[in-house]
Amino acid sequence: MQGGELGLPGSCSTLDHFNLAGGVYRFAAAEPAAPALVVDDRTYSYAELCAGARRVAGWLRSVAGSGEVPPRVGILASRSFELYAGILGVAWAGGTYVPLNPRQPPARLVSILKQAGLSALIADARAATQLQDAEVHAALPSHVLASARPPSADRAPGVASWTELSDHVAPSTPAATGPGHPAYIIFTSGTTGVPKGVVVTAASVAHFLGAMRSLYAMHPGDRVGQFCEASFDLSVFEIFAAWDAGASLHVVPESRLMAPAGFIRQQQLTVWASVPSVIAILSRMKLLESGLFPTLRVSFFIGEALSVEAARAWQAAAPRSVVDNHYGPTEATVACTVQRLTDPVVETAGRGTMAIGQPYAGIEADIVGADGAFLGVGETGELALHGPQVAAGYLDDAEQTTRRFPLLDHPRLGVTRWYLTGDVAYRDEREILHCLGRIDNQVKIRGHRVELEDLEAHLRAASGSDAVATVAWPIVNGNATGIAAFVCGSTTALPDIRQRLMGLVPPYMVPRQLRAIDALPLSANGKVDRKALRAMLDEER
Repeated sequence: MQGGELGLPGSCSTLDHFNLAGGVYRFAAAEPAAPALVVDDRTYSYAELCAGARRVAGWLRSVAGSGEVPPRVGILASRSFELYAGILGVAWAGGTYVPLNPRQPPARLVSILKQAGLSALIADARAATQLQDAEVHAALPSHVLASARPPSADRAPGVASWTELSDHVAPSTPAATGPGHPAYIIFTSGTTGVPKGVVVTAASVAHFLGAMRSLYAMHPGDRVGQFCEASFDLSVFEIFAAWDAGASLHVVPESRLMAPAGFIRQQQLTVWASVPSVIAILSRMKLLESGLFPTLRVSFFIGEALSVEAARAWQAAAPRSVVDNHYGPTEATVACTVQRLTDPVVETAGRGTMAIGQPYAGIEADIVGADGAFLGVGETGELALHGPQVAAGYLDDAEQTTRRFPLLDHPRLGVTRWYLTGDVAYRDEREILHCLGRIDNQVKIRGHRVELEDLEAHLRAASGSDAVATVAWPIVNGNATGIAAFVCGSTTALPDIRQRLMGLVPPYMVPRQLRAIDALPLSANGKVDRKALRAMLDEER
């Protein structure tokens, strides 16, 4: 479905008022005719995008009745005009958007739909298969805006098509909302296997976008890549930092996600954000040549440990770009600390990875012990975060919210609300933070404590490849009895890698299984999918 088929007006005179969700999402810097979005081989102006958002807002207000607005609206879409117009339309109407990935398994989608309590759902053509699934269909809210109406015999009263949006009155100005308004809810993986919804307010998004303005001074001439699915909160940076500056957003087609180098060059991107796995993939494919990305000026990496080798390889490919390693969980609104690649590199000792740096202005990051007491310089504990970017909590889960967002007595700040990240970290004498991995990636093998990220650092050194992964396996009676390791793109024979590892780590850390693999499985967010690796091993038992 193309935006031009929606019957939308060709211009929009309200760009200077396009301040959504408490003034967070701004188009104040944009000219109406300027390119806002490049997707599916088509360019949309800010006026066209604004008009699409207004029509979506009009539909939402019409289905709510009595001038009210559905509080939560799902967006089941991927890399389409409908996705972006839908997100903005929900914000224009004063609602909360809930991004859903149409490529996730139906069972997971059903679980999220049941938890989210949606009043309406917006879908694009890519979601057609999911909408036809019987269990998904049964869990849908009463109002659905789809790429096309179903046949009249099967049509539900609450289903509308995108071509019918012109039938609804488009509100001329966005709904007024305050800083505590939930801007979006993103569902992340829970430790129990049940997704949990993280509620992020307009105030948190506003603070994050303000930090991005300070860091990168983006402007209308910037061309920003859109790599991530909307269900991964890095998309908040890609989408809204671009439009906040009046820049153009260039959506990477699904067919080019695994090797986006050509897209970056063809679109002459100036800003790129992704997980570090992209660097490993391009390096393995020998596509990361020196000077490959002459137009890039900002390179933003997050979501996984960024190895020094990978950062330097990207810097060589993008010689005019800053290369920044950001850190931040969804519960702290995209990212909250940053470390820039410098010479010499600020790295985490013994890991070969970049430090996660220092918190953004206005954010507090500190280290907490198991007893909730704050620790000193050099002491290892759990990383805790405090400040305006910390989320409101988990959707309809007061117990989990209280546990993960406790009140702690800080020696300088007093009793304040913090988010416990579940990441092991320490602060060095220069007040720089170093992340050592997940608490739940710490396993015991024959009584010895093993941090999988530590092992992976040595595995990268032994194999000469940045694309490595380890998992605790097999699990017997709930306990890990060994470790399996995977290496991708190494020119070193597996016996030689094992021999090198034996010289780097204690015997109990040497993987019981060491495998070469063509490609590491990635989650929808582009991170290494450890669950898929364990499932592969289980199937072969």
